[in-house]
Parts: sequence; C-alpha cells; structure tokens
Amino acid sequence: MSQAKTLGAKWLRRNGLIWSDIEPSEGARNWGANAALEQELRDASAQGFEVILIVRSAPTWAQVAGKMCGPIRPDKNTAFAAFLRDAVARYSVAPYNVKYWEIWNEPDADPAGFDGSEQFGCMGDPNDGFYGGGVYGNLLKAIYPQVKAANPAAQVMFGGLLLDCNPVNPPTGKNCLPAKFLEGALSAGAGPYFDGVSFHAYDYFAGQGKFNNTNWGAAWNTTGPVTIAKARFIRDVLNRYSAGDKFLINTEGALILYNGTATSDPMEYTKADYAIKMYAVCMAERLRACVWYSLRGWYVSGLVDNGLNPGYAFRSIQFIVPRLQNAVFVAERTGTAGVKAYEFNALGKRVIIAWSADGVTRSMALETAPAGVYDLFGASQGAPQTVNLTEAPFIIELN
Repeated sequence: MSQAKTLGAKWLRRNGLIWSDIEPSEGARNWGANAALEQELRDASAQGFEVILIVRSAPTWAQVAGKMCGPIRPDKNTAFAAFLRDAVARYSVAPYNVKYWEIWNEPDADPAGFDGSEQFGCMGDPNDGFYGGGVYGNLLKAIYPQVKAANPAAQVMFGGLLLDCNPVNPPTGKNCLPAKFLEGALSAGAGPYFDGVSFHAYDYFAGQGKFNNTNWGAAWNTTGPVTIAKARFIRDVLNRYSAGDKFLINTEGALILYNGTATSDPMEYTKADYAIKMYAVCMAERLRACVWYSLRGWYVSGLVDNGLNPGYAFRSIQFIVPRLQNAVFVAERTGTAGVKAYEFNALGKRVIIAWSADGVTRSMALETAPAGVYDLFGASQGAPQTVNLTEAPFIIELN
C-alpha cells in the first residue's frame, strides 16, 4: 500500500470479500472471519484510496455445480442479496468507505477443469447461447435493490469480464461464445440493475516496443492497446440494450510475457512504454478508472520486483500521474499521418501524449513552442516546436 501511494495510485482493487467464509451456514454470519480484510480497508480509506471490492465465493449450501466460483442456486439469490445488503451497510461507511462493489471476478470463465477455489468466477455455461449470462443477470436483479437500500451511493459493478476474444470477428479456431455473457445478462433484463462494467484487457509482449492481442486483432502498430477494442465492444453491446449510461473500468490491464523472466530488459522497457499508452487510451475512451494488474504482477507484469523495488514501468507511471491529475480528455489529434496523439486539459494546462504508431520516426509540428517535452521517464527533451516521434511515447506540455 505504501508503494502504491508512492506510485501515485488512486484506486485499489481487492479480491475479495469471501461470502463462503463469512456465511458457511445459511443465515449465520461470522464477520470476525473478515478481520484481516477489514484492517486493509481501514488502512486504504485512511490513505485516501478508492477501493473496488470484489464479492465472490458461494458457500456449499448455495452452489449449483459444487464449486465456490460457480453460479449461485437461483433459489439462493435472495440469500446472497441479504448478505450483500449487510456487507454494504457495514463497509460502505466509515472507517471503511467502500463505494465500488464488483460481483464476482471473471464470471464469464468456463468451470471445466477447475476445482472451484480459484479467485475468478466460473459461471460460464458452454451449452447456453449467452454462456450463462442470463443466470448472472438474474442474480444482479436480486441484489441491486438490496445494495441500494443499504446505501444509495454504492456502485454495483458487473463482474470483471475476461472477454477472451472478439465474437464479432473471432480469430481462426477460437470459440468466442464467452464474450456473449454480458449480452446474456442484458437480454435477461439486467440493464437497470448495475451501475458499471468491470473488464480486463491485457496485451502481450512481442519484442522491444511492440505488443499485441491477436484474439482481438489489436497490435502496437495498428489499433494500439487492446483496451480500445474491448471498451468499444462493451459500449456497443450496452447501447443495443439501451444501457449506454454505464461507466466502464479496466480493472486488470497490463503488458504480460509468458515464459519470460522479470530481468528481461526489453520487456521492462516495453512495459514502461505500454503503461503510458494504456493510461492515455483509458482516458481517451472515457473510462472511469484503469487499474494495473498488479503491483507485484503475474507473467512479468509487476511494477516492483520481489523486494518491492520499483521497475521501469513504476517510474513511467509515477511521472505521468501528476501530469494528468484531474485532467480531462480533449481530442485525439489526427493531423500527422502515422502518429497517435491524445490531448488532455489538466487544470488549464494542455498535455499531449504522442508516439509513432508504427515505430518509424515521424515529425509532429506543434502550433506553438511547447513549455516542455519529456520522454516516458520524465527526462527533458527540450522544447522543440517539431517533435520527432518513435514508438516510445513523448509527453508534451503546451502553454
């Protein structure tokens, strides 16, 4: 938590509030089982963090398929709603002050092959045209009124969608049925029963300065970070069901490397490059927040090493945070071919984050001399009115 504060983070996501631990027998709740999490929540609130709290894990008496990560028995939806009402009443006020409640983590995952104790959900149903989304939608319909009764300001989040691949344009040989999960919930009438959507968007290391996610047709030299494709897909689904007013949060975003090592310098450099691009597009797509997963990381995504020492990406995020603090997205600047450039208004100061979309050096002329130009680690590049861009982002501050 101390390192997150040093980083400049505002949001923390915690997995999670474990229903099966607190209510192992129906109607008998042991909040003492949650003592360690309660202390974390008190500490986070005292330090000014906004916490997204995942609620998950069905007790044995509420399970459909004998798995804690799986769907809840429909006749036990009201029991979960009662539990959640009490949890919101307890934790949405001082000294905890939890406002955001994420219902399961990756519920659009297939339960096959897992024992059920995993930290993600496994509510997927391969035999259903909407992959079980309707069952989850009915759960939201049961809990939402109870959450709002406990605290009208509490925000119910559709559980962090894995969205493994794009069902509109599926890659060869890939089954993208799980991405129909959200639509399944909406088709069941759940549109009015959640406030926002949590989703996950990872890109994969493809060489220094390069990344891609072939399941979504995203790449460093074409579309940019996969967050763009996933956010637009979700918004399209929501709009088709008259639910376009929902906020979106990328609750797991990062650059990852399978079968790699944490000491890979090209990976560490590209992760720093990617972090700035990811946060820029998150703001450009008007997401409410963007959460790096995670501080320690998985598949080399960490911002710190095993000794909690900051890495390259930690430094790049630490530099960009104060420059975009309270900023609002203005527009994507499209005047220079081959360049990705996003402009923000940060308390009256104009900030541009720009890079060459394909790695070829491109010259971007500014309308006036800038106050300063910086590389991704904050090193000054002077104040040239024409900036030569490569694949690494530059941060340009205009008067």
